[in-house]
Amino acid sequence: MSVYRQEVIEEEGEEPGRVLANHEGFGLVAMSAGQVRSRDQTVHADPLPAEPSHAKVCGPKPRSTRRWFARQAEWVVAPPQM
Repeated sequence: MSVYRQEVIEEEGEEPGRVLANHEGFGLVAMSAGQVRSRDQTVHADPLPAEPSHAKVCGPKPRSTRRWFARQAEWVVAPPQM
């Protein structure tokens, strides 16, 4: 699962919504690395040339974990209404 590290974005003086560039129609949610790790996941930096804040969340994601993520996530940028 791809994620973006908020602290890297903020260190660059940017807003989290920048990761939505070229992703029209999508929204952005937030959760802490601690929350993710509490579900037996690991978080690894995986910077991309165009986005140094990129990281990966690794580990099994059974349906119960995916649903838990969905309940814990907080909207940062809501998707546009269809």
